[in-house]
Amino acid sequence: MHTNHMKDTKNSFNISHLCDQKEKLIHAIKKIKHEIDECYEAENNTFMEALEVENKCEEIEREVRAEFQNLHRFLDEEEEIDLDRLRKERDKRVKILKDREKKIAMQGRDLERAIETLNCKLREDDSPKLLKEIKELLKRCEVTFMRPAPVDSEICSGQFVGPIQYRIWKHMKTSLYPNISTLTFDPETAHPLLTLSAERTSVIFEEDKEVPDENPAERNPKRFHYYYCVMGSEGFNYGRHYWEVKVKDKTAWRVGVARADVHRGEMDSSSTLNGLWTLSLRNGSVTACTHPKPTQVRASANLIRIGIFLDCDKEEVSFYNAVTMMPLFSFYMGTVPVPLYPFYNPCDIDEGKNCAPLSIFHPSL
Repeated sequence: MHTNHMKDTKNSFNISHLCDQKEKLIHAIKKIKHEIDECYEAENNTFMEALEVENKCEEIEREVRAEFQNLHRFLDEEEEIDLDRLRKERDKRVKILKDREKKIAMQGRDLERAIETLNCKLREDDSPKLLKEIKELLKRCEVTFMRPAPVDSEICSGQFVGPIQYRIWKHMKTSLYPNISTLTFDPETAHPLLTLSAERTSVIFEEDKEVPDENPAERNPKRFHYYYCVMGSEGFNYGRHYWEVKVKDKTAWRVGVARADVHRGEMDSSSTLNGLWTLSLRNGSVTACTHPKPTQVRASANLIRIGIFLDCDKEEVSFYNAVTMMPLFSFYMGTVPVPLYPFYNPCDIDEGKNCAPLSIFHPSL
């Protein structure tokens, strides 16, 4: 009896324990199913992202082809203009030479006719009449060759070839889109510790510059995380714009694009979160000022010029090594309801190491 009771208790304990374990199994299955759902969702999302990348690349490929087609069309038109000019010059000079050739041929035929006439007289029988006729004939047949004026038939290749690539490069300026934006600094938007050049194309930071007493807070540069000034215009709202900034010999700089309503005082960060899309050089490293943390950019710290391309329609701003035109970094800005302005920060002088100005560079063709 005692033995049977022990068996029943043991069976009851095992069943209870088994039920608990089964519940755990059910919970584990539900959890795995949830993980499977997340896995399938992630797989589907990745598949859709891959499709988006393919579609985006196809769209960009069409744009690239369209841009090169425009260049090909431009070059084809320039080639046809040059060849047409060459053909016209050829036809003009050949016509002059053909006319000269005709005049010479006419004189040649006159000379031949004179010889034939004289030969006919020589074949006549001698007589007193012949003597008289020969004297008169000699007077009539005094024909001489009058050489036409020489014609300049030399065509110099320099008129049609010469520095053809350089010449076409200059002509290409009219077909550039976007054209080079002509910018100048606006002193009204500059921090008081910034000094502009007379032509307003260069800016430097002067730590010892005197600031009016009515703005004592602006004496201390540590109250401000950045210094900037932008072009004096209504900013960019639409279209595509390109400009270049000279950063040679600087150990620190920040350039890019800012919203018109960007905060102009102290802030915790100066990144995309604050309406700034910029590239910067600090401590020998080039970074994109992204949020929540900067993004390292693979570029030499000894950059000479930065090219900035703002595409308002596509809501993008891209940066380039303006010497090689190699892309450095691109931001997608999203919809910006206010105008956008070029942004420049020459940074502090870094104990005299960063005294070079930040300059707007205007490429010339």
